[in-house]
Parts: sequence; C-alpha cells; structure tokens
Amino acid sequence: MTIGRQEYWDSVGADWQRRRPHRMWLEFTDRQQIGLLTRWLNGWIWGASRPDLLKTDLFDEVASQGIVPWLLASGAHVTGIDVAPAIVAEAVARNPGREAVVADVRSLPFVEASFDVVLSGSTLDHFESAADIQTALGVLRRVLRPGGTLTLTLDNPSNPLIWLRNGPLISLLRRSGIVPYQVGATLPPRSLKRAVQAAGLDVVETTAVMHCPRAIAVALAGLMKRLSRSWQEAFLRNLQTWEQLERWPTRWLTGHYVAVHAAKPRA
Repeated sequence: MTIGRQEYWDSVGADWQRRRPHRMWLEFTDRQQIGLLTRWLNGWIWGASRPDLLKTDLFDEVASQGIVPWLLASGAHVTGIDVAPAIVAEAVARNPGREAVVADVRSLPFVEASFDVVLSGSTLDHFESAADIQTALGVLRRVLRPGGTLTLTLDNPSNPLIWLRNGPLISLLRRSGIVPYQVGATLPPRSLKRAVQAAGLDVVETTAVMHCPRAIAVALAGLMKRLSRSWQEAFLRNLQTWEQLERWPTRWLTGHYVAVHAAKPRA
C-alpha cells in the first residue's frame, strides 16, 4: 500500500520530535527567516493594524521553535496550515493563541481575500511537478487581499549542490539518510519569477538566501550543541557572515533557496 502525503509527513514530524536532530542548525535557519521577513514585511508586521497572516506549513514549529512565536509577538494574527494532522496538533499545542488547520496548499479552505500576508517557506518544493507549484501559486493569490504580499522560498536548482542533491544523487542521499525527507520539483530564479507573475502577482524582489556551506554547517552545529551558550552564539554569528554572499553577482550559485517577494495588485 502506498503511504499518503498526510501519513508520510506525520511520520517525518514524529521522528523529528523524538530525535530533535540539528537543533543548532534549525535555530540558525529560524533566524534567517526572521531576518528576511523583517526586511520585506516591515510595513505589515509593525504597522498600526494587526495583519492576518497565513503560514503554509508548520514543520519548523515542530522540528524547532520556528518563527510563529516571533510573528505573534510582532502583532500578527497567524493562521497556519499543514498537510499532516499530527504536525498541526503539535504546533497548536506549542503556540497557544494561533489558529491552524489541516490543508493542502493547492486547495485551501479559505474564502477569497482572507489574508494580508502569506508566508510560504520551502513548502511548494515538496510537490511532484512544476504544474503543482503553479496551481499552488494561483491558490495563494486567491486568498491574498488586494495589496497583500507573498514571501516565498523554494530550493534553488541554480546552486550546483542543490541540483545534485535533488537530481542525480537524490536516491543515494535518501538511502543514506543524509536527506531525511522527500524533496520534489522546484524552479530556478527566472522560471519562478515567471510563474509568480503568471499567477497574477507583481514581483517586488527576488534574491538567493542561505549561503553557508550547509553540509559542513550542519555537522559543526551538531558538535556545537555540547558547548556553552556563548560558544553557540559565536558559531551562529560566524554562519551569519556567509549571508554577505547575497550581495555578490554569484548569489544564485551559492544560495540554497530562491526567495521571492510579491504583491497582489490592488485593482
């Protein structure tokens, strides 16, 4: 019998809850997400009104602290979705005061123009095809209010290491456990920009993020968790210096993710 998407991601979430792998690395990735959102969403998160915000998966809120506590503290009204019921239940238990539902991002149970902000962090790159990504983008546009904003990240296939990981080496890396969960289709920067525009959204900015050598950083992070907090903070600051590569012309070759900031037209 073939395992369904819900059951598969429930099992992955349960495994990460039990083992708590990569704690230090996930703390770094949470900080990177917050940094990007601080840059792109300043007018929403810290505005006078309380924005309605949708987060399109909750795995980070189970595998690590995630960014929902920061979003709530910033004044946003947060709704989360995830395809896995157990992940939704655990994320709600950890973050009282937020709403969450079991849903597939390609078919959201929300009326049109429900949200001011949609955050989709490496969600759509777990589908099987580019057509699935395009479908999801159309749904995300539907639930955005006019003038609302979407921040989106996907695996960056222009990075040779990501291309190898998601392509020729994926079977080997999955069997060895180096890649601990399924990866799917993704789009390079220009194709993703065109897909977002085809969904009826205006692209404000595209960039590449997460530039440190990931395999080495994850391994070192595993060692750092045994040391004092001061050493851990020094390690996290060192990882942050790699993000200067975002300003280089070679950013598409070093960034692990393509990031897009887009807006729904007001008319």
